[in-house]
Amino acid sequence: MEQESVTALATEQEEAVQLGEGILHHFEQILHQDPLIDEVGFLHPTQFQALEHSQTGDWTSEAPECPWRYFWCKDHKLAISMEILPKLYRAARLAYTNSAAAKDGPLMETDLMRHSKALLILCPDMLTAWNSRRWVIKKVSEHDQDDSELIERESLLVKEIAEKSKMNYRAWRHRCWLIPYMTRKQSLLLALLDSCHVEDTEDILDRKSEVQLMWKEELAWNEMLIRRYQGREV
Repeated sequence: MEQESVTALATEQEEAVQLGEGILHHFEQILHQDPLIDEVGFLHPTQFQALEHSQTGDWTSEAPECPWRYFWCKDHKLAISMEILPKLYRAARLAYTNSAAAKDGPLMETDLMRHSKALLILCPDMLTAWNSRRWVIKKVSEHDQDDSELIERESLLVKEIAEKSKMNYRAWRHRCWLIPYMTRKQSLLLALLDSCHVEDTEDILDRKSEVQLMWKEELAWNEMLIRRYQGREV
């Protein structure tokens, strides 16, 4: 009888782990399919009844154990049911810990960035996750000269987390650490966003085009002045 109880308990724990892994997989898939998500909220299960269950892709078709009542995503807004939050957090932390413990491998850095992102959205105070992301960014920048896309994605992520948790020292510290890795255009855009308090991600993209045009106009103006007053630069 005791052996049966132990076996049943082990089976139940294994099923819980598998459920958490499945939910984490779909959570990370949502983040990948919609990189412009600018708001994440945690709702009571009863609040999901008021949401329109509009599909964001075929990511749920692979896992019937992950019903719509756990996730809702539309217009770059993501809602997560508090019913599944403990399992999701434990799965994200376990996946991150395993990927951080991996010494090497072709997918190690990709897994580390993916799992740490999911974990930080759930728990922005996780210092080791921020450290892991800095390690990956530094490693990539040392071997890849064109890392602007990675830096831009990281800038958007830390911006959303820092603005949501304004007293989160670790997020703001990560944002400051990221600035030297930015291009001059990205740094100028960051300063403009901070001064204008742009909150909509689509507006951010529009502002990016405006800043790029302003930057080109400024360079053209400087070139004209240099040509006109050549020899009198001092």
